Amino acid sequence: MAKVENSLTEVVHGKLNKKDNRIYRTKNGKQHVYSAQKPTVPASKAQNAMRQNFGKVNKVVNAIMCEPLQVKEWKQKMDEYNSSVAFKPGAKKYITVRQFVFATISAQLALKQTARRRRNPFRGALPKGLKLHVKHFTELTTTELYEIFKARFSVFVIEQNCHYLDMDDIDYSATHIALFRKGKVIAYARLFPGAKDGEWIVGRMLTVERKKGFGAYLMERVEAEAIRQGATTLLMHAQTHAVPFYAKLGFKTFGTVFTEADMPHIEMKKELNNNH
Repeated sequence: MAKVENSLTEVVHGKLNKKDNRIYRTKNGKQHVYSAQKPTVPASKAQNAMRQNFGKVNKVVNAIMCEPLQVKEWKQKMDEYNSSVAFKPGAKKYITVRQFVFATISAQLALKQTARRRRNPFRGALPKGLKLHVKHFTELTTTELYEIFKARFSVFVIEQNCHYLDMDDIDYSATHIALFRKGKVIAYARLFPGAKDGEWIVGRMLTVERKKGFGAYLMERVEAEAIRQGATTLLMHAQTHAVPFYAKLGFKTFGTVFTEADMPHIEMKKELNNNH
């Protein structure tokens, strides 16, 4: 009996052979064979882009969810978003932080990267190999403390040719915020309470690798930690050559230039938004 190959475009009654996924049916003295597999439709460009970016998005989301400070910030963003769409019919509201982060990062990756995003690729999460440490003095290991002091001495004493005692008693009461790569300090700052309630001071801010966005990222972490500890204002004694950098981050100068550790400094201040 002859066999006739057919495509499965309509409902066909017959015997399904699960081994080859075909339907066999006898009709008009001939055996007709139908493929039981539905024809596939090529994926759209948007679907292909989404599949390619899924792994990238997942890595970023996993990195964000491992950092408590970032989870807290994303939770605030999610609550603000849910509040803004609460009365819009058909608008999607997010239940978990992970869902919101995944949707946001996916949308960002779907857009064409600008030059600014290429310069600062880790605004949402740290690159692989970098670790953020936010610890009080008593929580630091001896190795971490050694690397912090080594980086500070290298930048403030040797590089700037300034002879002064970098290790002071303020370190004991400070929170030390540092980026490490393979145990080495990449960027660092310390945070400690000021003379007035709500005032906190940033000091010893440094970056070993410059013009890569590490300094701006670290200052964001410093502000988040200051808000967590109840700060309403951040103060600092900024070296005059670094004023443009801090100004971009929202700090404003006040007072006059003065000399500290043989270097010209000026006081800078930033009011913090800690209403959340």
